[in-house]
Amino acid sequence: MAKLSDLILSNIKLSYFNIFLTLLILFVTNTNINANKPGNNIIRTGNNYIHPDSTYMIIIDPGHGGKDKGTSYGKVYEKDITLALAKKIKHAIEVNSSKARVLLTRDDDSFIPLYERIRMANRRGADIFISIHCNSYAANNEIHGNEIYVLGLTESGYNLDVAMRENASVLLERDYKNNYDWFDPNSIEAHIFLSAFQNMFLAQSLALANNISNNLNQKSGIKTRGVKQAGFVLLKYATMPSILIETGFISNYNDRKTLQSEEGQNKIAESIAEAVSEYIKRLQL
Repeated sequence: MAKLSDLILSNIKLSYFNIFLTLLILFVTNTNINANKPGNNIIRTGNNYIHPDSTYMIIIDPGHGGKDKGTSYGKVYEKDITLALAKKIKHAIEVNSSKARVLLTRDDDSFIPLYERIRMANRRGADIFISIHCNSYAANNEIHGNEIYVLGLTESGYNLDVAMRENASVLLERDYKNNYDWFDPNSIEAHIFLSAFQNMFLAQSLALANNISNNLNQKSGIKTRGVKQAGFVLLKYATMPSILIETGFISNYNDRKTLQSEEGQNKIAESIAEAVSEYIKRLQL
C-alpha cells in the first residue's frame, strides 16, 4: 500500500514524521519572516534551495495516454494533443532558458498512473510541475478558451466538473484503491502536514499560473478564461509549485483547429515556455 510517507518522503520512515513535521512548520514560519530581508539570495522553490546560478528542474506532464484517451471529438484525442504539446514545450523552454532542465512524465503513448506522475516530480526534487490537458464541453460547443488550475477549494460546480473528469483517470488504474490511500483522514498531523506543503507553494503556483495565462491570452491564438482553483488529485501531493493547464476546448471548432495544427501547437508551446522562463528570471533577481 502506498503510504503518504512513500509518496512525498520516499525513504524517510514514518517514525520520523513528527520530527519532520515540526521542522517543516518552523521552516515555513522562518521563510515568511525572512523572505523580504536584504541579502537573502537563496530562493525556496520546489524541494531545493535554489541559488541564482542553479539549474531548475521542470517536469512537464502530458495528460492521459495509452488506454486513457482523455476527452475527445471524433478521432481527435486529448492524449495525442497533450503529448505533442508537451514535447514542444520542453524544447521551447530549453531553448529559452539555459537554467532549465526539462523532463516529461511520458514521451510516448503510455498509460502512467496519476500517482506515478507526481511521484516522479517529488523524487527528482522538481522545482516546477506543469500538467498539460485539453478541455471539452459537449453541452455547448461554443464555449472556448484555455484555463489554468492550481490546487484549491472548488469555487463553482464547473470547476468541480473539470476536476472530476481529470481525476476519473485513477479508475483506469489496476490498484487505485490502495494507491490513493495515502493518509489517515482522521489524523490531524497528516492534514497539517499536507496543508503546510500546499500553502507554502500556493502563492508561487498562482504567480506561475498568472504568468502563463497572460502569455497565452496574448500570443497563443486561444483566449484565456482565467486562473482557477480546483481539487485535482494530480496536484494534491506536489511538493513544488504546480499547475494544470487546460489548453483549449476540443469540443469547440476553432480551439480544436488550433490544438491540432502545427502552427497552433507551436504558439501555445512558445507562450508557455516564455512565461516559464520569465518566472525563472524573476526568481533569480
